[in-house]
Amino acid sequence: MKRITRSLAACAVALGALTGALPAHAAPSADPVRCGGIGETAALRLDGRTARGAVTLPAGRPSEFALDFRPARSHGATQLHLRARGAFGETALTRDAAGAVEAGRTYTVRQRVTPRADLAGSGFALRLYVTGDENTLETCVELDVRVAG
Repeated sequence: MKRITRSLAACAVALGALTGALPAHAAPSADPVRCGGIGETAALRLDGRTARGAVTLPAGRPSEFALDFRPARSHGATQLHLRARGAFGETALTRDAAGAVEAGRTYTVRQRVTPRADLAGSGFALRLYVTGDENTLETCVELDVRVAG
């Protein structure tokens, strides 16, 4: 399995920019849901654990998401996208190059997220997805996240 790793401080800054715009009592959903793509989503992990059940991120501490996927097409370049959606609308948190992929092989993309402490008690939908050449959507998962103090 090939690993593609990206850790961006921009996620922490972007999540912090949402302060005050998030609903105070949003509840997390049960499991991540697929939100499209021509490839296959193999697994989503949070800090090494399968992201099942309610997802809670500790405020002020980094948490790493790892998304395993098998692209349906080969791409000379892919990008990992991270978006947040809530009462504030939808906001792109990051978009970063994730490297070339070959169809049918399994790849892992990683993203570190550090919510600011003043987001404690907030919730929002978090979408992680990978696009390839010509903006082809290969895989997408979405889950509800709550920030704990």
